[in-house]
Amino acid sequence: MTRRSDAADEWAFIQACVVSTAGEWRGELQRAGELTPYVAQTIAEDALRAGPGARLEVTVDGDTDDAGLGRVQDQFAWLRARGIQVDVHRDDRVGPLHTHSELAA
Repeated sequence: MTRRSDAADEWAFIQACVVSTAGEWRGELQRAGELTPYVAQTIAEDALRAGPGARLEVTVDGDTDDAGLGRVQDQFAWLRARGIQVDVHRDDRVGPLHTHSELAA
């Protein structure tokens, strides 16, 4: 296994869902993976394209500490000022959102 940089060690594995009833498209868009700066930007753009009133739900691993949860919440908090509902929470299920085999695929 390759060691990631210290900055990458802070990346949370997330599942994100953007739900839109207006804007450029209607429906639901889901993404999952490590929350790199590029992925965060892509998710934020998805939410903005969905338009005001859209909902962004972000789920992190249940074992994510409070600091990690706070970093993810901070990453998307600015969307609220653009009319996007943002909900960042831990996964209530037992176990991680991913396995090493899923990441390798």
